[in-house]
Amino acid sequence: MHSLNLARTGTQRLQSALALAVGVLLLTALFGACGTREPLTAHQAQVDYDILERMSRAPEVDFETEVRPVLEGRCIVCHGCYDAPCQLKLSSGAGIARGASKEIVYDGARITAADPTRLFIDALTTDQWRKKGFYTVVNEARRTPYDNLDKSVLYRMLRLKQLHPQPLTGMLDSSIDVGLDRDQSCPRLEEFDAYAEEHPNQGMPFALPNLAQPE
Repeated sequence: MHSLNLARTGTQRLQSALALAVGVLLLTALFGACGTREPLTAHQAQVDYDILERMSRAPEVDFETEVRPVLEGRCIVCHGCYDAPCQLKLSSGAGIARGASKEIVYDGARITAADPTRLFIDALTTDQWRKKGFYTVVNEARRTPYDNLDKSVLYRMLRLKQLHPQPLTGMLDSSIDVGLDRDQSCPRLEEFDAYAEEHPNQGMPFALPNLAQPE
């Protein structure tokens, strides 16, 4: 009888081991099949869907009380002067509407005069600025909530920093050049995917911690 019980116990253990092995194989096959498919978050990476959900329940955003404080606290320190990076001036709504330019304001290598691009002086409308080579950094096309983020260079820059947050302590990553003579990177919307792939650690705010979620 004792030998019979041992045999039964051995059989049960063998069956359990086989069941476990089969389960592992099934899970491996399942995850292997899933691995051949595009991840669910592939199209969500560049847009934070939580923002869309919150904005659908929130009243209309007020620029003066909700947007300007964030710009003044986190953005205007760099994007507030005539020689702002990419000439993107965020100190006013008109500057945001004007957008960005790849032209450098102070180019010591030029030998001829350059047309000035002073906000409120050298052009007064968005169309006039487009003729001077400025391009939009916000969505000016189809205005769906998703497109307002997906087609905004300004948002995509912020989102890039959210996806690749900067450590709050320690040295900057060696790939981040903060030198005064560094090359400007001023991607248009159609160039942004390539920019993000080449410079994943250069989202905005540049060389500074990412914005907090409420911001």
